[in-house]
Amino acid sequence: MPTALLKNGESVQVALEDLEQFIQENEENIVVQHVKRRGKLRRKLAEVENVTVQQ
Repeated sequence: MPTALLKNGESVQVALEDLEQFIQENEENIVVQHVKRRGKLRRKLAEVENVTVQQ
């Protein structure tokens, strides 16, 4: 379940079905956090995603 952090310090878990409505109703009370990426994106991860399995 997604968790929303509110400006009053409260954390609220919201069901996926209700998430859109919750965001619209509480838009001004939700804290938006931006997580800073640490380090470089590893190239090997991108290559692994492109690998196909052959039988």
